[in-house]
Order: sequence, then C-alpha cells, then structure tokens
Amino acid sequence: MPELKSLMADVVISIVLILILTACMLTVWIYTSLINPIKKLQAAAQNIKEGNLDFTIEAESRDEIGELCTSFEEMRQRLKDNAEEKINSEKENKMLISNIAHDLKTPITAVKGYAEGLKEGVTCDKESMEFYCDVIMDEADKMNRMVKNLLTL
Repeated sequence: MPELKSLMADVVISIVLILILTACMLTVWIYTSLINPIKKLQAAAQNIKEGNLDFTIEAESRDEIGELCTSFEEMRQRLKDNAEEKINSEKENKMLISNIAHDLKTPITAVKGYAEGLKEGVTCDKESMEFYCDVIMDEADKMNRMVKNLLTL
C-alpha cells in the first residue's frame, strides 16, 4: 500500500506539473497572439495621433485581430492619401493665387502708368489724352473681366 500511495502521489504531481506547463504555454500563446497585435495597434494609433502616417501595420493572422489590423492599415492609408491630396491642393491654390495676382498687376501697372502720364502733363493735345483714357478704360475692363471670371470660378 505505501507503494501505491507513493505512485499516486507521483501521478498527481506529474499531472499538476503538466497542467502548470500547459497553462504557461497557453499564457505565452495568448500573449503573443492577442497582446502583441494590440500593442502594435496601440503604437499605430499613437503614431497617427502625432501625425505620423509613414508606417505600415501588417496582419499576422487571419482572425478578428488580423482583420482589425487590416482595417486599421486601410484607414491609415486613406488618411495618408487624404493628407497628401490636401497638401497638393494647397500648393495648387497658392500657385493659382500667385498667377491671379500677377495677371491683375499687369493691367494695374498700365492704368497707373497712363494715369501718371496724364497727371504730369506728358501730353496736352486732346487726341493723345483720349488715347491715354482709352488705354486706361481698356485695362480697367480687362481687370473687371478677370475679377468676374475669378468670381465664377
């Protein structure tokens, strides 16, 4: 009987050790399959919060966590594309404004030059004065058309 009790104790200890080892292996498996991807998603969310969109999130599995990683990566890519599109749009707007300013300065310079000529008495004959006034009116009409076109846009 003592041998049987000793054998039973050894079996119970072996079973307990096997259960402890199994529990440790399950803990490691759960940690690597759940916690690591969640930590990656947390780091990705922090990067996005800080405005950094130059990274990738790779799904390591095809389960719900993997699908979440894939969805998060698609969201990051869309945010990045939208940010790049916004930057390009702002550049185009700045260029458009610069071109408009340049196009408006040209007739303004002509109007100013002819008006100064009239003021300083560059010419006294009526024909030249009418020519100067016609140029001023033509250039003012050009500016008016440009402003109307700008408002239409």
